[in-house]
Formats: sequence, structure tokens, C-alpha cells
Amino acid sequence: MHNAFEPKLLEQNVKMIVPSLYLKKYYQSYLANADIEIVPNGIDLETYQSNFQPITRSELNISPEEKIIFYAGRIVPDKGILLLMQSFEKLAAAHKNLKLVVIGDYTEMSKSDKGAYQRNVREIAKRLKDRCIMLGSIPPEKMHCYYPLADLVVIPSQFQEPFCMVAIEAMGAGKPVLVSTRGGMTEFVKENTTGFHLKEPMTADSISSDILKTLANPELTAVAKQGQDFVFEHYSWDGVTQRFEEVIHNWFE
Repeated sequence: MHNAFEPKLLEQNVKMIVPSLYLKKYYQSYLANADIEIVPNGIDLETYQSNFQPITRSELNISPEEKIIFYAGRIVPDKGILLLMQSFEKLAAAHKNLKLVVIGDYTEMSKSDKGAYQRNVREIAKRLKDRCIMLGSIPPEKMHCYYPLADLVVIPSQFQEPFCMVAIEAMGAGKPVLVSTRGGMTEFVKENTTGFHLKEPMTADSISSDILKTLANPELTAVAKQGQDFVFEHYSWDGVTQRFEEVIHNWFE
């Protein structure tokens, strides 16, 4: 199970694998007799340690002096991207060295709630002009080529995030992350140790303040390195596979 939902159809003594302690506690609240084990998602270390060709700043007309705030994920209310863009709009006028790079499909044109939300995102991007670069959808297998652009990866999730691969991937790429404390991300993003936390309640003003504070933190590079080391140690595919095999062995052999 990778997401939280009300497990009405599951038996009380079900066996279940989840990627985070947050999800384990969530399902235990419904299924007191369930056998729930944690096996996190992981990354392929070879992908992040190989000599791949990253996307360069020059390809996007970004100067070396500019600081890139980076978002990757679905363009939906749960992920908080509109709030991040509103916060960046507040920053842009006073901080000319900042740019926002957004990865995610923002082209929904329907009259649905998602379509209306994405129209608002497009409107802010239009107002920001060249200060905001909307890259659209990028295949997951190509994402490691884009993380090197970032000076700070911001994940302002508005819901109880069960895990978050973007956070793990960004940390694996050696980038500092500034994340919501809602859900499971705080299990691996430890404040001032492996990453940084957005303050609650999250508002456009609070996110703006947190971004500036984090970028100015003298330990930013050291924390990013500690985050990378933590991911390499605990979230490699080899380690995840070993953990999965142990769980299955204990259950059925």
C-alpha cells in the first residue's frame, strides 16, 4: 500500500507492506490485528552516481548567479504548487536572483477542479514571465538529469504525504530539500540534519520566509550532503529489495 485510504474491504488480519511509519500507523488505526511491515521506496544508486549528462542552466537561459527554487510533482491542490507559486511571486520583486523551475503537467483545460487549479497556476506563471520556467511533464527515468539544476527543492504538500519519491530523489542527487511536515516525509527529512521543514500553518508568506531562511543557512551544503548520505544508506534499491525479501521470508517460509 502506497497511499492512505479507508480499508473497508480488507480483512482484520491482513498482511500488508507500506513504505512509511506514517502509513503503518494509519492502517493500524483501522486494522488492529493486521500484520503491517515497512518497506520503503528506493532509488537506483547507479543512476545517481554514474556520469550522466545533466540538463544545464545554459539550456534554460539561467545564469550561474541565479538561485533556482525547484518543484517537481503533480499540479494539483494536494501538492501545494499554487501556494508555492504565490510565495515565489512575493519573493520575485525583491530578490532578482531567484528563479522558479516547475516540473509537472500543467495543461489540463477541463472545467474540473483540477482544470481550474491549473489555470491559476498558468496565470501566475504568465505574470512571472522569465522568472518562472514551466518544463511540463518529465518521464521518471529522466528526472535525475534535472535535479542538478536546483539550489533548493521545495515540497509544500497540503495533504498527509504518505512517502514522496521526489524528496528521496532530490536528496539522492545531493540537493537540499524544504518539505511539508504533513505525513511521512519527516521520517527521512530531519530538520537541520538531512533537510529542512516548512513551518505550520503554511501560507504564501511563511513559505517565502522559509525559502529565504533556508537559502541563507550556512549549513545548507552540509545538510544536503548528510541527506544524500542518509538516502544512499537507507533507500537504495538493493537495500529495499533485501528488506522486501526478509519480510516475505518471515511471512511465508
